[in-house]
Amino acid sequence: MYTPRHFAMTDEHVRSLLASAETAQLVTAHETGPVATLLPLTWRPDAAGGGLGSLIFHVTRVNPLWKEPHLGDALAILSGPDGYIDADWYASNADAPGVPTWNYVTVHAYGPLVVHDDPEWLREAVWDMSGRFGYDIDKVDGDAIERMLRAIVGVELPIARVEAKAKLNQNRTPADIEGAIDGLRAVGNHPLADEMDAVSVPHAEARQNLLSDIRGRKLGPARPAIG
Repeated sequence: MYTPRHFAMTDEHVRSLLASAETAQLVTAHETGPVATLLPLTWRPDAAGGGLGSLIFHVTRVNPLWKEPHLGDALAILSGPDGYIDADWYASNADAPGVPTWNYVTVHAYGPLVVHDDPEWLREAVWDMSGRFGYDIDKVDGDAIERMLRAIVGVELPIARVEAKAKLNQNRTPADIEGAIDGLRAVGNHPLADEMDAVSVPHAEARQNLLSDIRGRKLGPARPAIG
């Protein structure tokens, strides 16, 4: 994934998306070609704190995803807030009309795909996912649970590396970004507006301050008037 430096995500931002994402497109490569499967997920952080942990999924036993040999690592594509940015929202558009764009946050997580057919591993994974989404699985009949556990297979992606991108107008002025945030809130896209408020505004303000400082150094102190 092409990621300009000003769109790169911090480690903290990456971990935040891993924790909040509810689904991922799990992409696997096979001799017959790539396969993409949309799956709900839970993220298990690295207990030691040094790595990025694992993404936990499960699929029905009849799904060939877990049975067909994989070529290389798998890829999980996780998406954060995204949305259309109307160029008229930019403060600068009145004097210099530009074009609209699309802002988004995404993490591409790579790693080997590990299949789990152990009932206890599956039980923990299902309980974790049910708890995450607020469902009390203990109210389901125990025999029914056992039948359902036998009908699924666990899939784990230990994250070996990530490519992460937050394209959130960081390359524009603070005034343009504030205009875009106001526009997003007006159309009801509060998640993307909040993301830009947290990420883009500080980035753009720091960039503007740096440019002002550089210009000031180049121009030097004002010379006294003569005469």
